[in-house]
Order: sequence, then C-alpha cells, then structure tokens
Amino acid sequence: MSHAGGAVRRPTPPTFDRRRLLATGAVASLLGLGFSTRASSTVAAEVTSPPGPVIDDAGVTDLDDALAAVPAGGELVVTRPWRRTHPLQLDRPMTLRFVGDGALDTTADISVVRVTSSAVDVVGAAVRGPGGRQAGAGRGIDVVGTAERPLDDVRLVGGHLSGLGHDGVRAEHTSGLLVHGLEIDDVGYAGVLLRTCVDGAVRACTVTDVHQPPPYVNSYGIIVTRDDTRPLTVTGRSARLTVEGNVVTGVRSWEGIDTHAGDRIVVRDNVVRDCRVGISIVPCRAEVDLSYRHAPTAFVVAGNTVERVALAAPGAGIVVKGAGSTVGDAAERATGFVTDNVVRGHGGGTEAGVLLYLTRNVVVSGSVLDRCVDRGISLYHSNDAITITRTVATGLVPSTPGGAASVVDVRSGSNSATVSATRVVRDGSETGPVRGVAVGSAANTVDLLANDWSATDLAVWNRGATVRRWADGA
Repeated sequence: MSHAGGAVRRPTPPTFDRRRLLATGAVASLLGLGFSTRASSTVAAEVTSPPGPVIDDAGVTDLDDALAAVPAGGELVVTRPWRRTHPLQLDRPMTLRFVGDGALDTTADISVVRVTSSAVDVVGAAVRGPGGRQAGAGRGIDVVGTAERPLDDVRLVGGHLSGLGHDGVRAEHTSGLLVHGLEIDDVGYAGVLLRTCVDGAVRACTVTDVHQPPPYVNSYGIIVTRDDTRPLTVTGRSARLTVEGNVVTGVRSWEGIDTHAGDRIVVRDNVVRDCRVGISIVPCRAEVDLSYRHAPTAFVVAGNTVERVALAAPGAGIVVKGAGSTVGDAAERATGFVTDNVVRGHGGGTEAGVLLYLTRNVVVSGSVLDRCVDRGISLYHSNDAITITRTVATGLVPSTPGGAASVVDVRSGSNSATVSATRVVRDGSETGPVRGVAVGSAANTVDLLANDWSATDLAVWNRGATVRRWADGA
C-alpha cells in the first residue's frame, strides 16, 4: 500500500512537457569512431505534447491505483509525497512525472521505480531511501531489460535520487537509453550502473558520495559494464555509449567513471574529483575461468578534468588496461585514445596521473599533468606501439622527500613507445629532481622526438633499454 510520507529535496524539474529529449551532439567522431557530430555537453529539450491522457495523484489513497488508470502512452503526475514498500512498476509506454512536492520515500530495500517497458520517460524523479552507508538492494530507478527482451527508448531526465543501498540508477539490456541531468548522492555501490546497454548516453548528471560499505569491494560514480558471470553471447559488451558533461565527486574507495570491456565508449568533458581512481578503462573477466579475457576497445577519453582536492591516498587519474595479466600477454589488448585531459594531484605508490598497460596502438595526446605524484604517465608493461605526444607536466612531486619524479615512467617490460612534443614547466612546488623519461628495464624500446627537457634535472634515466633520441631537447 502507498501512503503519504515526508518530502524529498530535489532540484526544480525540467520545464518541458513530455517525451522526446533531443540531444545536440553524440559520440565524438575520431578516426571513424561513433557518430559524426561533436557538440558541447549541453542538451536541448524539445518535447511533443502527451499523446495520451494525463492523470495525477490528487484525491487517491493508493498511488498504484492512479498508475493502473494510466493507459499506454499516457502520463502519471506525482504531486505529493508517497511512502513506498514495494516498487512502482512501469510496465507499458508512459511518462512518470514529478512536480511540486511529488516524491517517493522508502525505508525498504527495494527498487523504488522499476521500468520493464520500452518508450518510458521518468521526469524530475524525487526518490529517497534509508541511506547509502548500509549495503543492500535499494535502487532509485531500475530499468530491467533482458537478453531475450531488451528495452528501447527509455529516458530518465532530471531529479534527485539519494540514500540508496546499491545504485541511484541501474539499467540492463537497453538501447537508446538517456540518463540526463540527475542529481545522485549518498549511495552504496554506484550512482549510475549500465550493463549491456548500447547506443545511449549519461549526460549532465552529478554523482556525490558513493560509500562502498561492506561487503562491497568496489564502487563507482558511473559504470558501463556487463554481467561477466554469463557468456558474452548472452550479456554482450556495452557499446556506443557517451558519458559526458557529468560531475562525479567522492568515490573515495574506488573509481569515478569506469568501463569494463566496453566497445566504442566515449568519456568526455567530465569533472571527476576526489575519487581513488578517476577514470578507469579496463577489461572484464570470462565466465569460464574468471581470467581477464575481454579488453576495452576503440574507447575515447577526451577533455576531462580529473583531480584530487581533499583526497591523498595513492591512485591513478586515468587507467587504461587491456585483457590478460602477464608481461607480453597475448590476450586482447585495449585500443583507443586519451586526449586533452587535465589530471591533477594523482599518482603515488605504483600509480600515476595516467597509467597504461596491455594496450596496442593507443594514443595519449594533449595531457596536462599538474602536481602529479612520482610520475605523470606510467607505461607499466605491454604497451605495443603507444604514442605519447603534446604533454605538459607542471609541479611534479615525489612521494618521498628528495626522491625523483618523472614525466614518463616506463616501469616494466614489453613496451614500445614514441614520446614527442612533451615539456616540463616548473612552478616551484617541486621537492626533488624531475626526470623527463625514466626507463627501468632493458626490455623496452622508446623513441624520443622533439621534446623539450630543458626544465628537467635529467632528460633520460635509462637502465639498458633501447632509447633513441631524434631532435630531442637537452
């Protein structure tokens, strides 16, 4: 039974009427990846009038009775607070809109809004659970497609979701999903969790304070993944998704934005702050032997700002990792582009501002590395034909007093790299020597082309690798 409950704080809902949120801009076109239009993360709203009747909750004692009266293509408007003990089920094409004091509140461990139909809009959702510091199954909006019956054209636009033991939004087996303009905070596992979703976007959302309570061993602001307990033929890769213009803050124990073995995932123009790892582009396991078999492919990570303000534990700003685990592993390699990102304050331990391993033909360009700890870019191992270009490193600092920091650190073996057009800018915060390139193993080949190492204490530190310098600065 539904009944009136306490009000939930949320931002002013969108002012448009109903369906069709038309996005200006989609996946960036980069060497044939994604679609052809690149625009800002601003999304324009254009919506037609409701095709069916509009029903609100005035005068009813049970919200489910009002929902039952909405025909396919109609709209239910929630105008006052309701306490839920079971999910509100949207099982046919419709719009669910929240206005005024309209809200759903729960102390139960449930999916508060559950979508099982295509062509559903949820606009201005206001959902509050009992809190995200206790693990559980609580979800604000749960979009439940299946491999046998995937959903299409589901749009979650605006609103505030908080206090959920698992996720703000979870969506599985969807195409054309849009998650836009949601505020999500105080959750246990993930702000937005997408599994086997294609041709969609997460735009202009804010995710704050993902707690990772026991027994969770990881947590995410926004994650694009698949169910790796089932075969790839059943739960395929998430593909052709854009994650842009979001602000993710306070995933202190794990990762701000992540994809596990996504294909053509574009992560651009986001701000990721005070997360252990900022942006993580990594593989997923195979269900047969739990080995890392499926790599992220054809990704783009562009124009993001990843920074530490109040968090000091070691952690990479951007991680790219292919499948496999050992040096020279023949498993599927990660492929894609990391371009024009600002990484600030990350590194320490074995981490770096940008950390890469088990990749092939990846391009890292236009990086601004500010106050990174120990190393700006780390080629851990097994980066085949990687290009690093147009890097600017400012204020590199060692984690130990007097220790050396490096712009590019080639740590282990089986790396072949070209580093070009890279320079160091000193800002006075350095507390130890700064190296241009440090190569710690002989089993590497590095070409240096037209870099400016004039502000370093040592241009190249090399322990027996093949390092060739072509018109390279002092």
